Amino acid sequence: MKKILIILLTALSFELKAQDAKVTSIINFTGLIDKYPIEMKLEMNQKNDSIAGEYYYKKNGNTEKIILEGKLIDGELNLQESTYNIAKRKYEITGKFRLNYIDQIYLSGSWQKPGKNAAYLTVKLTGRENLKAFNPSNYVFQYARNRAKIDNLPADAQYYFNLVLLKVFVNKSQRWIFTNFHDVFMKEAEVLLEDLNFDGYLDIKIPIYYPGVAKGDYSFLYFIYQPEKRGFTQSKQLNDLGVIFFDAVKKQAQTIDADGSGNEGTQYYRWQNGKLFLVKEERVYENDSYTHLTYYKIENGKSVLVKTEKKK
Repeated sequence: MKKILIILLTALSFELKAQDAKVTSIINFTGLIDKYPIEMKLEMNQKNDSIAGEYYYKKNGNTEKIILEGKLIDGELNLQESTYNIAKRKYEITGKFRLNYIDQIYLSGSWQKPGKNAAYLTVKLTGRENLKAFNPSNYVFQYARNRAKIDNLPADAQYYFNLVLLKVFVNKSQRWIFTNFHDVFMKEAEVLLEDLNFDGYLDIKIPIYYPGVAKGDYSFLYFIYQPEKRGFTQSKQLNDLGVIFFDAVKKQAQTIDADGSGNEGTQYYRWQNGKLFLVKEERVYENDSYTHLTYYKIENGKSVLVKTEKKK
């Protein structure tokens, strides 16, 4: 991507639209409900303090996730959980959390089943991210963007904007400015904060879109926080990978591809020396009952094939 010269912004200022971004922080917690170990992921909307998320008991594994939603008000999280009832074919409320958010690190409080006389269980959780170093509540993210000018306009073209720059403020003072954008389209003014490389610091994800593309019409731009520089570096490797899912518990990244005809693949990556390396791939094919697995090891800065196998 070519750099956009800031001096051009003066000439374009009459076309630009500045807007504070909706900021969603993805925070992971680990700890106990009573004596039972759990892992919890929460998506916190900084604008309206709404929370969506999920958790699972370690003994059951991450395939049995319980859905969460609620609010953060004056440092207290009130979360309602729901699970899917297969027999009734619907989600049912199965419990609620009342948690104090302490020092931006700990969640401490209780969990209770539905019902007035249900017993409370003690909850103690610790955040995996270091919010003392980069606390989202202290920052304001502001986009400058203008209405997109797109050839062969798709039907929803009026909803697209060209991203020009992103400014980050602390106490009304500008801390960072991002300007490396060229033909980058967006819809909402939105920023996602998530620890992408599992070093404990939140990084930045900017949702971007591809007008007129029916499949794979969105992706992200990724910016990694560099604590030694107290700044962010755009990651070309992550940008090229596109839509990536990050697992803070396994410290693993994942991408998925599918052609819509039953041919699908899942790739698993691990970080080493600031770079993601492929360590495993799973593939399934139409009219093939096997799952095809390929394993790699990281050696001399490369992913080296170890073995392949197939399983039913």
